[in-house]
Amino acid sequence: MVEPLAPAECFIDGERVAATGARHLIIDPFTEAPMGAVHDADDDVVDRAVTSARRAHASWRDVPVDTRAALLERVAESLEGEESSIAGLVTREMGMPISLARITQAQLPGRVLRATAEVARASFPWREESADAVLLRSGSGVVGAITPWNMPVHQIIAKVSAAVVAGCAVVLKASEQTPYDALRIAEMFAVAGAPDGLFNVVTGAGTTTGAALAGHRELSRLSFTGSVRAGRAVAALAASTLTRTALELGGKSPAVLLPDADLDRAVPAALGSGLVNSGQACNATTRLVVPAASFDDVVDRIRAAAKTYVLGDPTDADTTHGPLVTASAQRAVLGRIGQALADGGRLVTGTGAASRAADTGYFIDPTVIVDLPETAAAVREEIFGPVVVVQTYSDVDDAVRIANDSVYGLSAEVWSADEDRAQETAARLSVGQVKINGVRTRDRVLVPFGGMRDSGYGRELGVMGIDEFTDVTAVLS
Repeated sequence: MVEPLAPAECFIDGERVAATGARHLIIDPFTEAPMGAVHDADDDVVDRAVTSARRAHASWRDVPVDTRAALLERVAESLEGEESSIAGLVTREMGMPISLARITQAQLPGRVLRATAEVARASFPWREESADAVLLRSGSGVVGAITPWNMPVHQIIAKVSAAVVAGCAVVLKASEQTPYDALRIAEMFAVAGAPDGLFNVVTGAGTTTGAALAGHRELSRLSFTGSVRAGRAVAALAASTLTRTALELGGKSPAVLLPDADLDRAVPAALGSGLVNSGQACNATTRLVVPAASFDDVVDRIRAAAKTYVLGDPTDADTTHGPLVTASAQRAVLGRIGQALADGGRLVTGTGAASRAADTGYFIDPTVIVDLPETAAAVREEIFGPVVVVQTYSDVDDAVRIANDSVYGLSAEVWSADEDRAQETAARLSVGQVKINGVRTRDRVLVPFGGMRDSGYGRELGVMGIDEFTDVTAVLS
């Protein structure tokens, strides 16, 4: 058995700092044994981190953009050089299969760092003429960043890279499930030449440390990724100090297969998008919206695709789907499946019970449910587990209606043999991002990402991601 790590510490003003609040064990979701622990940082520790960031920002905002961009590139080089260790750490913390962790938690963040640096140098409008004024953009100040456990390194880098290149300093509160990778990234920034206080990490639970950070009077910006419930609480705390926020929240994303879609390609790909990371992704396509006339063909292909998945030890390169992050998450998802069956749903894949994929681990078999009414909770609410529902439509107008019938508005897919038809349908979907015929978010690192309605507001990545952390001064002459 692998020995547990020492409790994760904070990182403030270039040094490790112990937090002394409530202790939380971090359970490896595959072995079900403790792999580490974390303590809550109290108000005083959070204030110390914000004060450190405020001092760093005072000088960092005046550092040339090229120098700020170069820092990101050095961090990218370090991250890429430690691909195996970073991916392995994430796998232990939250159960992501190692092959997926390498791609999304090491390679992708490295690409985001480099792309953000290039945008800052080449295309961000630091100075532009508008009407009878010159608009100057500069880093807004201290950024509070609160990130989730499901895509931990990518979410940290998406926020921190944009904030740092904008000229801001950061205080990060990473998920209490995944603090070790956050601390490692902060240390990479320090080794790469970040001044003390530019990137600080505070540890702990959202209700304690997260709340202390979100409500801190010295923040200029707050960027949060997480659940709708937590997002509302964070926004309320930030509103008390008039801190501008960006919220990336939940989703119930549809994959619309138009009547001319190539089902042999579209069904396994869309299903894979819905079940990636065991369904623990905010933009997972957890609703397949398919022609009623093709329903039986779609179900046949779903069953065939599900047989190719390999559940098991997430450190094994052959594993495609790992466990859920915690025992409580497993119980909650199983409860949602049970409710769906009570609402009239029928299982196409899955058993409705805990999986026997391994002797240990919080596994649930990939689960696809059909025959649910549109009002069923499994159709309307985010489950955040390996559960996909299939909805049928009569014509394209009906497909668009079903896709848009959601309190969420984060992401969607459209599949069609006709590019123009796919584009026309995409334009009718009320979401922040539409991917056509299998394009993946991770392949387009400069495309803005964010949602509408209960999926939040604000954007990450590219020009818009940097702009979230700048203030505009209009100079009239």
